[in-house]
Amino acid sequence: MSTIRGPEHPSDASAPSDVDIDPPALGELWAKALGPTAYSPVARRKTRRELDSHVAALVALLTAEEFTADPARSIGDWLVASRHTGRRSLQATVDLLGPALRTDPALAAVPDLADRVTFVLSALSAGYANAVRNQVFEEQEQVRNSLLLTLTQTQQELHDSEARFRQIFTGSAAGVAILDLPGNLVEVNPALKRMLGHEVDDPAEVFIPEDLAELRTSCHRMLVAMERNSRFEHRFTGAGGEEVWANVVLSVVRDSDGRPKCYVAVTEDITDQRRLREYLRFQALHDVLTGLPNWQSFLPHLEKVLGRLRIPHTITLCYLDVDSTAIVNDGLGYLAGDRVLTEIARRLTAVVSAETAVVARASGDEFVILIEDSPTTPSISELAEAIDTALSAPIAVDDHRSTAVSAGMGFVRTSARGTDAATLIRQAHSTLRGAERKGKRQWAYYDHEQDRFDRPRLARTAALPGALAAGDLYTEFQPVDDVLLSAALRWELEDDVVLHHADCLAHADELGHTIPLARELLTRACARAAEDTESLPVLVRLSPEYSRDPDLSRTVGTVLTTTGLPPNRLWLSLSLRGMAHEEG
Repeated sequence: MSTIRGPEHPSDASAPSDVDIDPPALGELWAKALGPTAYSPVARRKTRRELDSHVAALVALLTAEEFTADPARSIGDWLVASRHTGRRSLQATVDLLGPALRTDPALAAVPDLADRVTFVLSALSAGYANAVRNQVFEEQEQVRNSLLLTLTQTQQELHDSEARFRQIFTGSAAGVAILDLPGNLVEVNPALKRMLGHEVDDPAEVFIPEDLAELRTSCHRMLVAMERNSRFEHRFTGAGGEEVWANVVLSVVRDSDGRPKCYVAVTEDITDQRRLREYLRFQALHDVLTGLPNWQSFLPHLEKVLGRLRIPHTITLCYLDVDSTAIVNDGLGYLAGDRVLTEIARRLTAVVSAETAVVARASGDEFVILIEDSPTTPSISELAEAIDTALSAPIAVDDHRSTAVSAGMGFVRTSARGTDAATLIRQAHSTLRGAERKGKRQWAYYDHEQDRFDRPRLARTAALPGALAAGDLYTEFQPVDDVLLSAALRWELEDDVVLHHADCLAHADELGHTIPLARELLTRACARAAEDTESLPVLVRLSPEYSRDPDLSRTVGTVLTTTGLPPNRLWLSLSLRGMAHEEG
C-alpha cells in the first residue's frame, strides 16, 4: 500500500493517482487539512477517530450495490457540529476527498465512480450547508431576540439595555442593519460592512440603491402580510462590484402596543457555499474531461424539447461513435487520447454553433447532438459532411505529433409529437450501428421500415445468452454418411419460429457470444456421446471465432476429462477462415 502524503496547506489538498484507500491514513490527511481552517473544541484524538469512521463510511457508500449518496449528509452535519466551519473547511474537505476517492485503484471497479464521488460530495456539502444554515438561523434568532428585548426595555433599564445592545450589535459575527419604517438605513454593524467590503461611516452608502430597494420591498410586504419575520437568500453587490450572497432574516420590531417601530435585517455571508454548490452541480451534470453536458444532463433536456415540439417543427438527433480512439490511446498514450476527445468536443460544438443545439458526451467515445431545426438548418447529408470534415482535420496531440479521426453517425429527424426520449435515442443508436456495419466513416438516416425489420432480429440476438442459460437451445445429432454424428443447435421461439444451427451462430457472432455458445455445444455433444458408448463418434463444427480461441486445446481436454469421452470419439471441424485470420 502506498503512503498518503497530504499537502502542507488545505487549499493544495489533492490525492496522488496511486493512493489506496486507507481510512486511518486518509483520516490523518483530512485532520491535517481541517486543522488550519477553524478552531474546534473537540479533542484531536477524538476528531481523528471520527474522521477515520467517516472515510470508511464514504468507501461503503461508493461501493454499495444500491448506490445512494444521502447518508453523506450526516458527515456535513458532523463538520458543523464539531465547529469545522472556517471559510475553507468545506473546500479543504472536497479538495482532499474528491481526487483521493476518484483516482484510487482500490475503487477502480466501482461503476460510474466519478459520478458517485460527485454525488457523495454534493450530499456532504448539502448537509454541511443545511447545518450551517440552521446554526446561522439560531444565532440570528438569538440576535433578533436580544434586539427585541433591548428595544422594548422600560425607560428605567434603558442605559443598561443600550450597553447590552451595543455589545451584541458590534460584536456579532452576523451582519445587522436597522431600518426605519420608510425603509431608510439607520445603522449597520461592522460585520455587515466587512461582508460587503465597505469602510464608510454613512449607513446609506453600504447598500447600492437596487439592494436597498429590494430590502424596502421585503419590509413592506412583510408588514402588509402581518408576518413576524421573513427569511430569504439575496444577492448583494459589494464595494468592488462583486456578488455577495447572504441569508437574510428580516424582522419587524414593535412597541408594547404592537405598533411597528423599525426593521432589523440579520445577514450571513453564504457566498462560498453558493459557489461550491454551483460547482458541484456543474460537475454532476457535465463531463469532467470535455466540459460537455453528460447523459444525466442531456436526457432531461431531450425530454423537455420533445415535450414542446409542435408540427411542422422538427428536431434532429445525431448519435456519433468516434472510430479508432483505442488505437490513439494504445499508440500515442491516454493523455493524447484525452486531448483528441477534448478537441472532438470543441469541433462538434463549432459545427452546430449557428443552431439551437446541444452537444453531449454519451460515453467514452460516443457523442450525441440534438438540434432544434430551423429553416436554415442543413440537410442530414450536409450535417454529416460538415461533421466528417471537422473530425478529419489533423488534431495535434503534442508539439511534434498529430492524428485524425473519423466517426460513424446515425441520424433521426422527426416532428412526431409525443415521441419519448428513450425511443428516439434507440432509433438513433440503432441507425448508428447499421452505419457501422458498412464500415468506418459511414453515416445513415433512420429508416422506419428497416427498423421494424431489425428489431425482432436484435431482440432475438439480445435474448440468446439468457435462452442458452435457461436451456432453451436444444442439441440435435444428425448422421454424416453413417460415419459420424454431427452436433447442431436448435432454438424454438414463440409463434412456431425455429432457428437452426447457422442462425444461432449468426446471432451469437453479432453479440460476441460465439465462444460461450460453442463451448456449450462441445460440452453437450461430448456428454451425449459418452452416455452411449455404442454410438458413432461425434462431430462438432467450430465457428471461425472459436477456431482461433487460444484456450481451445485446454477447453477440449477439460471437456473430455469431465465427460469421460475417449479422444478418438470426438471430431472437430475447424474453420479455415478463422485460422487464416489468426495467421494474418
